[in-house]
Amino acid sequence: MDKRLLGEARLARFAFLATVGLSFLGGLLVIGQAFLLSRIINHVFLEGATRADLGSLFLLLLAAIGLRALNQSGIQVAAAEVAIRIKQDLRQRLMNHLLQLGPAYTQQERSGELALTITDGIEALDSFFRDYLPALFVALLIPLTILFVVAPIDLLTFVVLLLTAPLIPIFMVLIGKAAGVLANSRYAQLSQMSAHFLDVMQGLTTLKLFNRSRAQIKIIAQITDRYRQSTLAVLRVAFLSAFVLELLATISVAVVAVEIGLRLLYGRLPFEQALFLLVIAPEFYLPLRQLGAKFHAGRDGTAAAAG
Repeated sequence: MDKRLLGEARLARFAFLATVGLSFLGGLLVIGQAFLLSRIINHVFLEGATRADLGSLFLLLLAAIGLRALNQSGIQVAAAEVAIRIKQDLRQRLMNHLLQLGPAYTQQERSGELALTITDGIEALDSFFRDYLPALFVALLIPLTILFVVAPIDLLTFVVLLLTAPLIPIFMVLIGKAAGVLANSRYAQLSQMSAHFLDVMQGLTTLKLFNRSRAQIKIIAQITDRYRQSTLAVLRVAFLSAFVLELLATISVAVVAVEIGLRLLYGRLPFEQALFLLVIAPEFYLPLRQLGAKFHAGRDGTAAAAG
């Protein structure tokens, strides 16, 4: 986590807190939905309840589903507001800083790098503030809440969740080190390519006069090829990390399902309780998986901020 980027979130602290709060509320709605679903299925299949007997539970389940849909829309709006405010403020501050430095400074810098920083560099922070940063807090709050709910219901499932949950962040950190190096290299190469191409375009007349324009074709091709290779390397790490995180989450859910199924088979666990735990187990790992999927967007934003 880049402390400078985290400090920028204060510019839209209310929208950011709304994003985290709504995401946490979404986790609570998931728990409530799993509870209602398990209770309805238990009453219907084991107790022979009719639709009239479960009318209130069905209405509550429908309300939970509707609230989740509204909550998801609210999360997207609040997260977009955070990213928009921060990007606007950063662009304004950067332009003011360049104006204060004056043309004497800008003439010494490569125009392509400055243009890249103002445009794509700041735009790369969008996914960091819109997706990665809220997902970081949600991946902490929702699993802890689910653990708090599961602990008094079933101690064994609580222990399994507690032991398997750290595996995803651990592997994410290990992969993230390689991803960070590649992301920084990729952004540096993009800056070099942008600066060189703009310099060539600005000096094209001079290059034509000295018959050196065709030599730049090979140089630009080499820089472009290096950028292509670094982009593919980042993609390879992204696919690898996604595969590892999905595999870990799938295996963890399978372990929970097996231990619950065996105890249910031998009558050591009530059906409603077992069904609730089975439904809530994938939701426990979902925020961690989503954080892993958005991790590379956060690395791109950090690399742009460092560049």
